[in-house]
Amino acid sequence: MNSIEGVTKIIGLIIAPVVLVTACVLIVNGLIIQYNSIGDRILTVNQKIIKLRSVHINEDDIETQHLPELEVLLLDLFKHHHFVHDAILLIYLSILIFMLDMLVIAIAVTTNINWLALMTLIIFLSGVATAFLGIILISYETSTSHYSIQLEVHHSCHQCRRSRRFLPNRY
Repeated sequence: MNSIEGVTKIIGLIIAPVVLVTACVLIVNGLIIQYNSIGDRILTVNQKIIKLRSVHINEDDIETQHLPELEVLLLDLFKHHHFVHDAILLIYLSILIFMLDMLVIAIAVTTNINWLALMTLIIFLSGVATAFLGIILISYETSTSHYSIQLEVHHSCHQCRRSRRFLPNRY
């Protein structure tokens, strides 16, 4: 395997998982933006709750009546934040698995051990499965995130309050 063609073949085999690593990195970048956005919304809602609890002591105050809605919104945002967190971890894990696969491919090609060829396929497929789980999780989070937005604007939207159809049953 000292020939240029042999080394080129090895590099070509090792680079195959790099395409999936690149795809995973792009997905993680988007997820991190979403994760930070939800985190910022959590902090904003939490600050509103703290402000309402410290300023408005009268329970009849119209602002204080929105406190339960804000607490429900906060719990919903935490749930979505957790989904995105788990999806990021799964995608990072798949990157790690693909990098391990590149190492095993290099060892398998240079040592000519037959069982390592099957091992590379198993490792590669487990990386794909892990990325797939992360995508399923983030797809679920995205499909249910509209509820958080509806909760957030519900108390300030007069039309929304008149018509309950804008706030559907949960999932």
